[in-house]
Amino acid sequence: MAIPQLNFASIDLSSAKIYSTSSNTNGFLRVRATYNAGSNEITVTDDVAGYFGSGSIEVGYRLRSPSEFSTPVVITQWNSGTKVITVDGGGGAAQSGTNQLTFIALPAGKIFIESASFAKVGGNSTNPPQNFNDVTGSLDANYDSDELPWGVAGILASTASANTGLTGMYGQYQLTSFERRNSSLEANIFLSASDTIPAFKERVGYSLGSEQAQSALLLTERSGSFMTIASDGDISGNQALGLSTYQTAVASTIAAFTSASGGNAFPYTGSAQITGSLGVTGSVDTLLNASENFLIKNATVPTQSLFKVDNEGVAVFRAREGEDGIPSAIVGGLYFTTSSAFIGID
Repeated sequence: MAIPQLNFASIDLSSAKIYSTSSNTNGFLRVRATYNAGSNEITVTDDVAGYFGSGSIEVGYRLRSPSEFSTPVVITQWNSGTKVITVDGGGGAAQSGTNQLTFIALPAGKIFIESASFAKVGGNSTNPPQNFNDVTGSLDANYDSDELPWGVAGILASTASANTGLTGMYGQYQLTSFERRNSSLEANIFLSASDTIPAFKERVGYSLGSEQAQSALLLTERSGSFMTIASDGDISGNQALGLSTYQTAVASTIAAFTSASGGNAFPYTGSAQITGSLGVTGSVDTLLNASENFLIKNATVPTQSLFKVDNEGVAVFRAREGEDGIPSAIVGGLYFTTSSAFIGID
């Protein structure tokens, strides 16, 4: 059996720019657009040089135009053919305007890193990852679902002050896609928070700090909520960054274990398989829906039903054929054949 190992490296931010709901919000995507007063439909007329343009627009992004939508509104539809954006902006645009400068920013929980640089101490073909070619986002077309996905850890900042990192506060994000690989050592990367993985949920009021708040990020494979921890000598960052994933992943995992009596982990909903003995002290209620039943069967192959209760309360014992496999008589025992029923009494 292979020994599990989480490969890791670093992302150097010395030449990078981080865009988020609070970092460089006006610099990510800019277009010029035409507005009609009271309308929620906006027509893109041109891209703005030096910024990402209409080819990068996605549903869920936030749009702002100083005179028409001064408060950011969410893009609900985008037609790349007609260049028409639909937003959820209440009463529509405050006024009409032609070729208006329009800012489009990322939503909460989504991060874009432009010109991220790959860094790996001792990285080579026998000590992967060697470069960004060894890393894929979980939404990339070439992602192999049999391989572990990748994640990024970095210092958090308040959404009100993205350039000021908060000492001792770290966040973990999933690496979802590469927008572009400029080379094997430089790339544009999308990260995202998670709605389901505890350690990857973004805290309200916080986001990944900007490139001015930190010099490097930890880049690592992940297994569920877990990413690796590393020595500062193995990454392009300090020891606090190397241990940051321990702070978030282990804390959320331990909380799930210890909260069982408080009702967060139990009552349990879903399917579970237990191998071995299970002891229960207290009452046990088995609730059956229309297509469910309570079933006991033996573990030998082929498996056979020994006892079943369906959702209508009908109990069904295994019916043995003739004298085949007649068990020894036991006081209090009950068994059936295809033609008889036997009860063990003194």
